[in-house]
Amino acid sequence: MKKMKNNLISFVIIGSTLYGGTDPSLEFLGQLWFDSYYSGSDTSGGSDVWGYTTPEGEEYAIMGVYEGVAVIRAIDLEVIDIIPGPQQNDYWFHRDIKTYGHYAYVTNEMYGTNEGLMILDLQYLPDSVRFVGSYDISPDLRSHNLSIDVATGFAYIEESNGWLILDLADPENPIDVGIISAPGHDIMVRNDTAYVAEGWGSIFSIWDVTSKAHPQELVSIASPSNGYLHNIWPTEDGNYVLTTEETNNRTLKIWDISDLNNVNLVAEYLAPNDLAHNVHVEGDYAFISHYTSGVAVLDIHDPTNPVEVAVYDTYVPNDDPQFAGCWGVYPHTSNGMVFTSNIEGYLNIFQFHDIETDVNEETALTGEFVLNQNYPNPFNPITTLSYKIPEKQTVSLSIFDLSGRLVETIFDDQLEPGTFKILWNASAHSSGVYFAILENGKNRIVQKLILLK
Repeated sequence: MKKMKNNLISFVIIGSTLYGGTDPSLEFLGQLWFDSYYSGSDTSGGSDVWGYTTPEGEEYAIMGVYEGVAVIRAIDLEVIDIIPGPQQNDYWFHRDIKTYGHYAYVTNEMYGTNEGLMILDLQYLPDSVRFVGSYDISPDLRSHNLSIDVATGFAYIEESNGWLILDLADPENPIDVGIISAPGHDIMVRNDTAYVAEGWGSIFSIWDVTSKAHPQELVSIASPSNGYLHNIWPTEDGNYVLTTEETNNRTLKIWDISDLNNVNLVAEYLAPNDLAHNVHVEGDYAFISHYTSGVAVLDIHDPTNPVEVAVYDTYVPNDDPQFAGCWGVYPHTSNGMVFTSNIEGYLNIFQFHDIETDVNEETALTGEFVLNQNYPNPFNPITTLSYKIPEKQTVSLSIFDLSGRLVETIFDDQLEPGTFKILWNASAHSSGVYFAILENGKNRIVQKLILLK
C-alpha cells in the first residue's frame, strides 16, 4: 500500500451556482486535498466532517483525514493544525467528530497514536489547537460513531455492547455514567431522546435517556427494504426522522413519528448512484452525503413530499453504487456554509443559499424589498440577518434596543440588487429585545431579535 505525498491544494473560488433565480442553491467555494492511501484502484483516508463556530462567528471545518484530525478555517481554507490520530487496523480510517462548547471529540476505528476518544481544545483558534488527550473508552478503544446532546452535556459513544454514556460536566475529563444496551451503527441524541440506527438489523429505535442509569426504549421500527440501517436524524420539530440504508438500491426514508404508537413511512428518496451514506437536517432542509453522487439537498418543508433542490457531484469518475466520493456533510454553520468530505481526502466548502418563503407576518414587504426574520432567534451571541434588494439603491440596516436607542449601524451604503446574508455579533450587548430595521428612504422593515445570554 503506497502513501500519496501530494501537498494541499490551494484555495480556489469558482462560484459555480447550481440553481439560480428563486430556488435554493449550493455554491461551490473551494477545496482542499489531504494525504491519502492508494492501493490498486482505491484511495482512502478522508472520513467524516464536522464544524465549529467561534464566539466571534468564524467558521471552522474539522475533518477526519489519513494522518488524524484536521482543523481548517473555512473562509480561506487555512489548515490550522492536523492532530495525529491512530492509523492501524482499518483501511477506511473511520473517524467521527462532534463538538461541545469549545471542545471537539473524535472517535476512531483504528489503534495506534492517540487511540481512544480524542479531545481537542478549540478556544485558541485561529492561533492553535490544543490536544487535551485521549479518553480510554474501554473495553474497546475503537468506536465508529458518537453523538453529543449539547442541551444536557452528555456524549454517547458506540461500543461493541451498546452505547457508552459519558458525562461532560468536566469537558476534559469525561465520566462513564451508563450504557444503552442496543445494537447500533449510528446515534443522534437531542434533549434526552436518542435516535439509534441499528445497522444489520435494519431497525431504528428511539430511547428516553433521561435516566442515564436506566435508558428506556420507546419504539423499535424495522425498515421494509431490509438494508443496512446506517444513519438517522430527526427533524427540528421532532415529528419525523430521516434514515439512510448503506445498501445498494435502498432509499433514504422519512418516517412520521409524531405518534410512537403509529409510526409511518411517508416518503423516500434516492440519488442516481443508488447508495446513500449520511443525512443531516438543518431547518427545513435535508443534506445527504450520497457517495459517488456527491451531496444532495432536499426541501422538507413538507416531509411527506421532499423536493430535491440542489445536487453537487463531488466525485467525478462515476455514479456507481460504491464506497467512494462523499462521506460526510455538515450544514450546521451560522452563515449557511456547508462542508463535505470525500473518502479520497477532499474537503469541499459550499455556500447554501436558502430562499426564505415564510416571512414573519409583521414584516413589511414592498415589491421585493425584504428583511426576513433572523435565525436563530432567540440567539447567543451571533445571528444571521437575510434581506433582499430589488434594484440598486441606498440601504441601511441598523439595530435598536427596546427603548428606541440606536445600538449599531451594520451598514448604510448603496447596494446592488440581490439576496444577502450578514452576521450580527451581539457579544458586546446584554440580553434583551432588539429590533433590526432595514430602510431605503421609502420603506422601513422591522424584525424583533431576542438575545439570550
